[in-house]
Amino acid sequence: MSPQSLSQATEAIPVSPPVMVLEDEQPVETPQSTNTQFNEQRNRRTRWNEWLLDVFAMNSFSWAIAIPIELVLAGMSWSEHLKVRLLAVVFNTLIARPFSLYRNWVVGRFGRGGALHNYGVDTFVFLSFQLPLYILNMLLGGASSGEIATACITFMVIAGALGRPYGMYLDCLRRLWLSRRVEADRRVTS
Repeated sequence: MSPQSLSQATEAIPVSPPVMVLEDEQPVETPQSTNTQFNEQRNRRTRWNEWLLDVFAMNSFSWAIAIPIELVLAGMSWSEHLKVRLLAVVFNTLIARPFSLYRNWVVGRFGRGGALHNYGVDTFVFLSFQLPLYILNMLLGGASSGEIATACITFMVIAGALGRPYGMYLDCLRRLWLSRRVEADRRVTS
């Protein structure tokens, strides 16, 4: 092969110009990366909404239950009741999501069943989560061991009556929220 034919042969080979890569360059968005970002944002929004739902459920349920107990049975004034409830809002806001996650975990382990089974599971969840917190609150408040024992027995009776109603209330709010979310997703995809 002559040198002239070699140069003619190599001229036919396409050669790309050198490419310079800039480190500051933004990544190119592909449909896949955009979809991933959308899903991440949606998951963050969903977690935030679930937290808000749990906080609303815990605070609204406790306030509704506390009104007759504190105002009628305990004879507290409206002023005392409001102070206690405002403190309870702070405390309930802190424990609402952990309680809900714990309840989901326990229900996942024991499953759903008949009315008696569901009552037992929700009562167990309520007692096993709330009773240690109640005892800690009493200890921090300076209650004596006799007062703590009496309060805990009363709490267990009340928790036995409130565990399942709270579970039903939380499940109802979740169904309402889920149906609203499904409807919003339908509108977005339409």
